[in-house]
Amino acid sequence: MLCTAFMPFPVGKEGRVADQATVNQWLAEFLARLRQAFGQRLLFVGHHGSWARGEATPDSDIDTMVILDHIEAEDLAAYRDVISNMADGGRMASGLFNSVAEMQARPRSEAPVQYFYGCKVLHGSMAGIVGKPTNADLMQDIRAKASYNLLATRHYLLFPHDLRQKVHSLCYPFKESFYALQEWILVQSSQFFARKTDLLQVLNDEDDRAVVAVARDWRESEADRTARPLCYFELLERWSRSMVARVSEHASPSHGEAPTCRG
Repeated sequence: MLCTAFMPFPVGKEGRVADQATVNQWLAEFLARLRQAFGQRLLFVGHHGSWARGEATPDSDIDTMVILDHIEAEDLAAYRDVISNMADGGRMASGLFNSVAEMQARPRSEAPVQYFYGCKVLHGSMAGIVGKPTNADLMQDIRAKASYNLLATRHYLLFPHDLRQKVHSLCYPFKESFYALQEWILVQSSQFFARKTDLLQVLNDEDDRAVVAVARDWRESEADRTARPLCYFELLERWSRSMVARVSEHASPSHGEAPTCRG
């Protein structure tokens, strides 16, 4: 049976561990401690993820990206001290800690779109560190995300597994599909939609909409996933296969140009 009905689930606010005001206060203290610990070596601090998008759930942590001029072993210890001295630091903090050289050594296609779109800059600038990904970079990243999802889901569909258990491990693959579709729309329209609900408004393909809805409603859909796990695997496999094909068929003269965000 072809499973395509993935309806939105009601989202409740009970049990939320923090609110936006608390997160803003946490970020202000985090930035102050980083400046004290690293001084002028601190080149960039950004806030991204579900709190920055306005999509946080009770399980959400606070995602940040921190870039120094260089990183030595003692810098790791200093960063750990910053986190450990924060209120609920070990529970709420997450993110990236890199040097300029480490950022520049990453393949261009792996430069997260979140560095440039949907990121709230708290300190410094990415200018002179890495440039915005081009359309070609974005398409390569979309292909990588879809190909990985295809490989993983097809394995589960072809070989014996307890799908009722394994389906709950698909949270990240569905989230990666959302990121891939953010990039796809960015390439197609030069518009970036940070929130899943906003992205859904511009998606026409049924499976595109379904994978984003699943990513959005993951926490609320646990019972449905347990009841019909095969539908989730089939959806993700079908979407990944289609996206790999779309990327292969894509031919745009603007691949080499960095997209301009108007959204």
